[in-house]
Amino acid sequence: MKTNRILLSMALAGTLLASCNLDEVNYTSTTPEVFATSAERVEALVACAFVDRTVFLINERWYAQEYSTDEMICPTKTSGDWYDGGNYARMHYHQWTVNESIIRSTYNGVMQGVSRTNEAITFLNSVDLAALGLDDDYKALQTARLHTLLGWFYMRGLDYFGGLPLYLDNDHGVRGRSTARETFDFCEKLFKEGIATLPVKDPSAPGNGYCDRGAAATLLAELYFNAEAYIGESRFDDAAKLCQDIIDGVYGDYDLDPSWNGIFCFDNDKSPEMIWTAPSEYNHPNYGQFSWWWQRSMPKNCRVYFDNTYVAAGQNGFCLAPSENPQGRLYTKANPEIKLGSPYGKIHRKDLRKKNYRYKGNKEYEGMFLYGPLAGPNGDPVMGNKEDLGRQVVLIDQMYQYTKYPNPDENTPSTILAVDESCGVRLVKFPIPNDADRTLTWNADFPGVRLAEVYYMLAECKLRAGDKKAAADLVNKVRIRNFETRDGNPCTEENMDMYRMADEWMIEFLGEGRRRTDLVRMGFFVTEDWWDHKASNDKNLNRYPIPHNALSANPLLKQNPGYDDEGNGVLSPDEQ
Repeated sequence: MKTNRILLSMALAGTLLASCNLDEVNYTSTTPEVFATSAERVEALVACAFVDRTVFLINERWYAQEYSTDEMICPTKTSGDWYDGGNYARMHYHQWTVNESIIRSTYNGVMQGVSRTNEAITFLNSVDLAALGLDDDYKALQTARLHTLLGWFYMRGLDYFGGLPLYLDNDHGVRGRSTARETFDFCEKLFKEGIATLPVKDPSAPGNGYCDRGAAATLLAELYFNAEAYIGESRFDDAAKLCQDIIDGVYGDYDLDPSWNGIFCFDNDKSPEMIWTAPSEYNHPNYGQFSWWWQRSMPKNCRVYFDNTYVAAGQNGFCLAPSENPQGRLYTKANPEIKLGSPYGKIHRKDLRKKNYRYKGNKEYEGMFLYGPLAGPNGDPVMGNKEDLGRQVVLIDQMYQYTKYPNPDENTPSTILAVDESCGVRLVKFPIPNDADRTLTWNADFPGVRLAEVYYMLAECKLRAGDKKAAADLVNKVRIRNFETRDGNPCTEENMDMYRMADEWMIEFLGEGRRRTDLVRMGFFVTEDWWDHKASNDKNLNRYPIPHNALSANPLLKQNPGYDDEGNGVLSPDEQ
């Protein structure tokens, strides 16, 4: 799909990446003089940092954004599968500790991304670019790209943890945490540099993993949009101004994709909606964005359904949080006081995405989910192998032990800690081809920043300012593509409130690794109940703890309030 030079460089960068150790400050075993013998190798050094962004978007960092919310869960099966020491249940119940592997990997991922990006900048500054035919404009461009990427990593860290140790270029060493505001200001400066220096998007070129001016502007809008959660200061007006300018084309030529699946398809890097993608590629399953998604989510024998033997067998792990209780009643009806969650149930029946996924050939497909009885394109059933051994897999939008409770009633337990094999709707956000088109496998890029996010940010800003009609109109401009005709309970001035806005964020960006951020910003993360989750009302949980291994390695670090300090102390109010 993508044969441009950057992906050739990224393949080389992937080799370089694998040779790096994973300590907080990272250096490869080579030197600029030895490695950077051509312009292509210089570009590979830069690309290495962007590969880290691709890796960051998946696995534990995604878990930290999704498993702690109302939209995605990884339930323990009756067989014991996926208990994994209670990791996923603790995330769901907001009972995580400073030793949590998901949180540890997330913190390490942030600081590794920071280190790898600064390493690339250091190498760029050490190379005799003129000798390789590269001028000062090239250096300024690559530096701005890397600084914008650095700001992205720090904004992710600010979102998860608050203030962090700040490093720039070859500035490194053991140091304590900067305040959240200092980290915010640092990100703001880097994004503004990107806006001033980076070129606008070339509408004729497919995405290549690099960021441009529109990406820097959208990241700055995102920073302002979440400022109240990050630093206790409302910057919604600033976010709204940037969003309107992005929509108006001030920072590049973008447009909403006319098709619901144009932003997720095999060639989605060419979508007019894409602002900054993370490349994914066939024959690179370790860097194929959704190889891990497939393996950890799909039922074990679902290769029969997809008619694709290239992909790994499913492990029947994570799925959508349930919309129905064991008796088959929607939670929104049975428990109207619970306003969040129930993702599949809240998608309108006429929404084109709500069909079961089916690949039709020649890159065409329909639907975004797996639900109900599963069978391959020739009618061969997908068979279970645990509680459903000897039976066809029939996925349900409920969570309970149906083999133990064949006639569920109001007393039937529904908990993340005990469910049978076929519980949970599965999300096929990115398409899987059949064996005949196997070279398309993993070719859908991750839409890390897309224009719909800008519309929704502006809509929420309008809603917060009291303009419900403008907010509804903006959301409807995006969601209209999901229906053959403009129906399906559109947003209106009468039904638009923050809960409806939260639902629209959930439905449009389902599984895209941002749900926790949205709930924290909207004030719902620790104050609202959802399925098998009671609100803690502990605002300290809006940030994750600094993991114990990081505190042990750096005595200058201090813990976030509300967590065991493990000997290094807790941030005081003026340090937060």
